[in-house]
Amino acid sequence: MAIPSYTRFWLQLVPLIPSLIVTFIILYYFLKKRALRTALHNHVNILLLSVGLIEELTGVVWEMYFYRNGVTPVLTTVFCCSWTFMASITIVSNYILMTWASIERHILIFHSDWFATRIKRLLFHYIPLMMCILYPVTFYFVMLFIVPCDIPLKLTAEECGRYSCITRNPRISLYDSIAHCILPAFAIVIFSAALFVRVLCQKYRAHQRINWRNYKKMAYQLFPISFLYTVLVLPPMIMYAAYSGGLPRTVARDYYSDAIFFVQWVIFFTPFACAISLPELSTKCRNAILFWQRRHTVGPVQLLTASRPDARR
Repeated sequence: MAIPSYTRFWLQLVPLIPSLIVTFIILYYFLKKRALRTALHNHVNILLLSVGLIEELTGVVWEMYFYRNGVTPVLTTVFCCSWTFMASITIVSNYILMTWASIERHILIFHSDWFATRIKRLLFHYIPLMMCILYPVTFYFVMLFIVPCDIPLKLTAEECGRYSCITRNPRISLYDSIAHCILPAFAIVIFSAALFVRVLCQKYRAHQRINWRNYKKMAYQLFPISFLYTVLVLPPMIMYAAYSGGLPRTVARDYYSDAIFFVQWVIFFTPFACAISLPELSTKCRNAILFWQRRHTVGPVQLLTASRPDARR
């Protein structure tokens, strides 16, 4: 049996609040310090957090209203298309950005000369980042606002049932599932694992002793991201591709409905995955929260020794 709507409301509200708090803190931390703001490897994290923040403040809030009341907030063509459009571009942009992040790590570590000049940075850094955003925006804008769709709006359906404008065409639906979800998820897992193995091999070939403490941070960065996409994204997207390929939608219907719901948790957990790579921020937050446990440092006490009076005086 699928998860009831009222339970889904709480399953979104509970992780949404801490996710928003952590997102605002990390974005402020990134944008405040010039060194972090200008670092190339942080640009994709800033975009990921910004895209996730837009989704949490729009699509997630509208879904919570739907799960709480059983109807869409507004039943108009503009709103329903906008709801579907925002939910689609934010989730797919998140997948593509994370895919590029896992690829760009290889370039930053092993081919840093690719970013040596402004032209190279434009070609290999800024243009790929812009394409990660512009491509899903263009694709879903055309599919939802330009291509005619005669499917009626449904008051009691999520996103007013407007995503059916894409899934009704088997070819477009198959392309949507494979190109936007399955391939990015596989690429994230493969490139993240390959980076870790590649660094270890590089260390071994240089005949240097491998110190696992130096690689803990990298492991902590790769594991949560790979785990999230492997567990939360791959299974429902494989089912989505199977449905698009001809599998009856009655097969594992409840599982697919619940799995698609939890796909959005990737956006909820992305800020925490980014926070793992910022030990300085974690220390500051821990000190701010546990301020009452901070001990005051006592400086050295200078002892003054009284001089012995001279008996001759």
